[in-house]
Amino acid sequence: MEKIKRLSAYAPVLAVILVAACIIGSLRGYAVPVYAEEDGDAVVEEMNTEEEPEAVKGSFNLEDGVYEGTGTGFAGKITVAVEIKDKTIVAINVLSVEADDTAFFNRARGVIDKIIESQSLDVDVVSGATYSSKGIIRAVKNALTGETDSGEIAAAGATSSAAGSKTVSAAEDPKAYKDGTYYGTGTGFAGPLTVKVVVNGGKIASIDITNTTDGSTFISKASSLISNIISTQSTNVDTVSGATYSSVGIIEAVRDALKQAAITDSDANVSSGNNGGQDQNPSQPGSSGSVVTGTIPYNEGIYYGTAEGYLGDITVAVVIQDHTIKAILITKTEDDEAFLSRAKAVAENVVARQDTNVDLVSGATYSSRGILDAIKQALQEAENVTNGITPGDKPGSDPEGDDPDENQPGNKPGDNPEGDDSGENHPGEDTPDVEEGIVYINGDYTAVVLCEPDEYGDFEAYNLALKITVRSDRIVEVADITGDGDSGNERYINLAIKGRSGKPGVVTQILEKNSLDDIDVVSGATCTSDAMIEACRQALENAKR
Repeated sequence: MEKIKRLSAYAPVLAVILVAACIIGSLRGYAVPVYAEEDGDAVVEEMNTEEEPEAVKGSFNLEDGVYEGTGTGFAGKITVAVEIKDKTIVAINVLSVEADDTAFFNRARGVIDKIIESQSLDVDVVSGATYSSKGIIRAVKNALTGETDSGEIAAAGATSSAAGSKTVSAAEDPKAYKDGTYYGTGTGFAGPLTVKVVVNGGKIASIDITNTTDGSTFISKASSLISNIISTQSTNVDTVSGATYSSVGIIEAVRDALKQAAITDSDANVSSGNNGGQDQNPSQPGSSGSVVTGTIPYNEGIYYGTAEGYLGDITVAVVIQDHTIKAILITKTEDDEAFLSRAKAVAENVVARQDTNVDLVSGATYSSRGILDAIKQALQEAENVTNGITPGDKPGSDPEGDDPDENQPGNKPGDNPEGDDSGENHPGEDTPDVEEGIVYINGDYTAVVLCEPDEYGDFEAYNLALKITVRSDRIVEVADITGDGDSGNERYINLAIKGRSGKPGVVTQILEKNSLDDIDVVSGATCTSDAMIEACRQALENAKR
């Protein structure tokens, strides 16, 4: 009994020892896993592998380093630096651009990303900047392989197709000039080019370029032909290689100025009152200084027309005198100068032919069509005036918006800001008087959407924000429309808001229809129009009860 009692006294201790022995036995050979580090890293690594596909590896057999190369773009040399690492192109930097137009070259830069992403030079050029894109590709190829191109710039070969009648034909210069100072205008590489010609002793004494938007590289090269004109007393001189456009512009401008100085019976009428070089169009280069006469059956005067160009409306002024289109001036436009300078050939051809049946300019189709349509509209105005139809007499015209309700069904959006009417002012709408029937809560609502380029768009995606004001289930205001992207997007935002000539903008349509369905986008601002409609849709969704 005593032994049993002694064992009983140690029973708790023995029980603890026994449990511990069992635990130790069961854990023998067991290693504690490090879940937080090993397995966690494995999962993260696996997820990253799925979400971030492995970048394309290059196969350029070159040592790591930076390689420099040069290629020929649209108007001159393009130099790039290509960085190679582990046989892969990791970066392409443009070091210099000799003369390509900035607008075109900025578009062409998109080809750099294509080369890096594909690790190949077999990539598509950027639409709208073909020659500059090819120049970048050639420069990269030159850096990696040493291969060089012909060095022939596209501007010299594209002269006639890009700017209408842009070649310089031999012209019969006037035999004698009146002393004085004369100004003339031609079209250079980037736009109008103006010169001042001084005649002294019946001879060309000096020629100075007074205004041009061509680059200094072009002008410095092209100016060398001025000394040839003075020494030979003739405008039949060779253009300067590498500055063809500027050369042609100078020759055109000098010929235009000398027309005013010529002592001939046929050009006497042209010289009077034309020291500004505005009347260059009636006599084209190569036409031997003859004055074009027309059979336009309209009253003399200046007539205006507006039509849709590439980025906005184009307005022209058509001068009619002696039944002849004496000049066509572009008074307003939002189109890019690079395109517009080429498209102006349409106006020159209309003046030369005294007919609107002329071809559009390749490479500036939208701008040249806008100019041509605006000319036709101006001539229509001339016809109306000749026939005694006063502008503004069209039935239903109401610029002040004072017509009675039969011409404008329902009140204009926003006439009832307090929402106190019961619907009698909006025929056809079933606006209930009871609170429960109201779908939207009165107030201001904002929304932000991403405006992304479509397959034709050439801009970086940006956020477009706006505010709508809702009263009595109607959108009465769309305001504070802004974008956080490039400042150039403002042009498209304004175009989408205001619309084009004769075509209302997105905001006007929404307010008039009180609906987001069947809203027509604005041509030239399609992506922005779509984003604006979607932002209104989201804001209206927030206004729902």
